[in-house]
Amino acid sequence: MVILHPVLLESHSNNAVADVLKDVTILSTLYDIPPRLELTPRLECVHLLSAGSDHIRESALYKNTQIPITTSSGIHGPIIGEWVIMMLLTASHKFPILYEWRKEHNWNDSAGAKANFATVSDLVGKRLGILGYGSIGRQVARNARAFGMEVIAFTRSPRLTAKSKHDNGYIVPGMGDPDGSIPNAWFSGLRKESLHEFLNQDLDYLLVSIPLNDETRRLLGRAEFDILSKKNAFIVNVARGDILVQEDLIEALRQYQSGAMPPGSAPRGLRGAAMDVATPEPLPRDNDLWNAPNCMITPHMSGSNIDYAARALRVLEKNLEQMAANRKLLNLVNRQTGYASSEE
Repeated sequence: MVILHPVLLESHSNNAVADVLKDVTILSTLYDIPPRLELTPRLECVHLLSAGSDHIRESALYKNTQIPITTSSGIHGPIIGEWVIMMLLTASHKFPILYEWRKEHNWNDSAGAKANFATVSDLVGKRLGILGYGSIGRQVARNARAFGMEVIAFTRSPRLTAKSKHDNGYIVPGMGDPDGSIPNAWFSGLRKESLHEFLNQDLDYLLVSIPLNDETRRLLGRAEFDILSKKNAFIVNVARGDILVQEDLIEALRQYQSGAMPPGSAPRGLRGAAMDVATPEPLPRDNDLWNAPNCMITPHMSGSNIDYAARALRVLEKNLEQMAANRKLLNLVNRQTGYASSEE
């Protein structure tokens, strides 16, 4: 086994490095893989230290071999689950306003300020839709239930039996929703009609936590945001920026801020968003998303934490045990869908 580093790839023509790679059977890497298949003739398995595999999907190893690829899906649940709840509370308690007052040394207890905070709402009874009920979605559901929220799940494949709702991937002990019992309702499907039925469930919040592939690229756009506008939903994206049509998201956020509405109806648009991902990344300084109203942005770091490497290698350790016992690997990537085994 070799933990692959970019420097190793950059110097792959070196005879000493080539001698190491030719004997590698298990390869663990974050982003980089050997550029040529002949460099690793004995390779039996690749373990990605990331949750997704979209960044290697165009590689020869992915497209032209059947070498098993596993991910570290499951390790991100605790930290990203906390990030999501942090964003929901930051928005619902209007913390950005308080932070600005703090920077201004402004103890603002005026009548107008107090009236602004009279509209603060807690999370009890709010409905959270989770688009992609994998390890991250399950941990967010666990957290949301503790705050009294209702959870509506959506997956690519149906979950019609109790067994089918189980999480078969890696789970940080004591975390997630191992038996799939948390959702108040569960929707599934590959067609837009199925997605729209899910989005029509009076959602107050929508979490986007699905892998990026050809099916999910630009999955959420004007039509979907229009459905969510019925309750002026708040969107959280911890997946990939390209799953949303970003310009349509910005338009929906601006629409809500403008307060434009037909006579006798409620405001349309989305009341806010929290984005840990964007298109492109890094997000250019002049991109319109920076100025989108009520949109919080972080630089794709919601999963960063001190325990990341140890947990990722724990998944690899479990899979080495699975291989030795000739059992199915955890988080095995389906090359057709791009999903790990626990995410479909």
